[in-house]
Amino acid sequence: MTPALAEIRELRPVSRGSRRVSLPQMELFSGLPERDLALLDSRLAVIRWPCGAEAPEPLKRADHLYLVREGRLGMFERTAPGHEIMITILEAGSAYSTLGAAPPAAVEALEDAAVSPLPRRALEGLITRYPRLGVNLADLMSDRVAMLRETVALVSEMRVEDRLRARLHQLAERFGVTTKDGIQLRLDLTHAQWATLVGASREAVTTAFSKLRSSGSVIVDGRDITLPWDVVREREERLTSTAS
Repeated sequence: MTPALAEIRELRPVSRGSRRVSLPQMELFSGLPERDLALLDSRLAVIRWPCGAEAPEPLKRADHLYLVREGRLGMFERTAPGHEIMITILEAGSAYSTLGAAPPAAVEALEDAAVSPLPRRALEGLITRYPRLGVNLADLMSDRVAMLRETVALVSEMRVEDRLRARLHQLAERFGVTTKDGIQLRLDLTHAQWATLVGASREAVTTAFSKLRSSGSVIVDGRDITLPWDVVREREERLTSTAS
């Protein structure tokens, strides 16, 4: 494994926290030898990124794959009129990249986070030694494209409350926690951040949340949002009926 690590020996790891995702826990590295992953993990830098702060310089470099080790990041694109839309939320265990010629999406820390940068040459060396990593990376990017297609469909809904409802269910599938009352989202997002998720103004999202609460579609407790079980089941039945 030494040749594949040549490009990252200069990086300095930092002290490890209890919430950090190790490389063997990441789907991207599924099927790779754990001993080799432990060596790679020990040589990778872990860059702290405080919530709301500008991205640290090591996380702005081109031709890198970035591994999210702690926290959550938001990935943004700007529309033609100049509005920002949060196209996805990257949780610990996810990855994003600045590889290729296309301009990378903007990324922000939604909460205190930690990210490990992996240079292109190190990634190429790892894929050469472990072809399974290349397959895993292709799978990850295919999943990302599928999710982005779904997001495009969601934000094309005409009414803001419909976009918000659809986005809530989409995120509940990825980040939801089951409770006795339903599926709870604990993303700790502001209404302004929800607005970027649905491509609307903060005021429109506040009104949409009010309408969803009034109709019983959501239960809101501070920044925690719960989708009641009857609403979840009704949506599943409708989607099943549509698919058939």
